[in-house]
Amino acid sequence: MKKDWKNLAPGLVRQRVIIEGTTDKIVKPERLKEYLDKLAEVTGMEKLSGPYAYSAHDMGYGGWIHWKTSGAAFYSYPTEPALFTVDCYTCKPFSAQDAAEFTRNFFSAIDLVWQEVEV
Repeated sequence: MKKDWKNLAPGLVRQRVIIEGTTDKIVKPERLKEYLDKLAEVTGMEKLSGPYAYSAHDMGYGGWIHWKTSGAAFYSYPTEPALFTVDCYTCKPFSAQDAAEFTRNFFSAIDLVWQEVEV
């Protein structure tokens, strides 16, 4: 199958940003949930359910939040330094830069990168 991409719903707003960073310590479930809750405020999203978090045992932690206009997923890894990654996908515009700066400050990130994905 050919990997062609076309916008199948041009009338639907879609925005996606991936944010990754490193921290001194792995992000654990309670902090992860606090972050996702506040990220909803920063992005202006209406929460429908969550935030939720779970343990992936020796692989780290994960979590997500369900917004009226999609949601966000979060993963943290026991690397050195500890890595986290956030994937926000919405059907409502938001400032990806504001989300990234909030994330940098919230976790006091050692290093942080972010990229919007063209949808």
